[in-house]
Amino acid sequence: MEYTQEFKESMIQKILLNPDSTVVSFAREANVPESTVATWIRQYKKMNGTTVGSRKNKKQWTAKKKFEAVLATAPMSEAEKSEYCRKHGIYPEQLKEWKKDCISGCRKSPDREHLKKAKQKEQELKRKTRALEKELNRKEKALAEAAALLVLKKKAQEIWGDQEDE
Repeated sequence: MEYTQEFKESMIQKILLNPDSTVVSFAREANVPESTVATWIRQYKKMNGTTVGSRKNKKQWTAKKKFEAVLATAPMSEAEKSEYCRKHGIYPEQLKEWKKDCISGCRKSPDREHLKKAKQKEQELKRKTRALEKELNRKEKALAEAAALLVLKKKAQEIWGDQEDE
């Protein structure tokens, strides 16, 4: 299959901007053979003389560190952000991506009102369960008492016979 130059460049940029992910994961995500993407990377290295994909040179950023970087750079101007990125060995695009990740993570977390309603519903269900268990227990006792009375009645009939016969 033939891929456009723009597509190849976008794949290479994604790989460059996400040092924590593997080339294989990007290839699978884009439904491109892994060997093809590896070839593109080798060609890029030859053309630019870089060490793309060399994890030894790349600083591994934890989620906490990424979040702290987003917070630290939020009030900065573009020039200050660029300086920060150069100092820490990252790209401004990575900061933008990390900011998106932080925002999407916040959207996925449940809000307090939702939690409050869920807790109320859980308490209501617990109350109903206790009431049903109490009723079931009462009915079990009544059934056991009725069964005992029937047994006693049968024994009394065996001993004294039917009162209707007399």
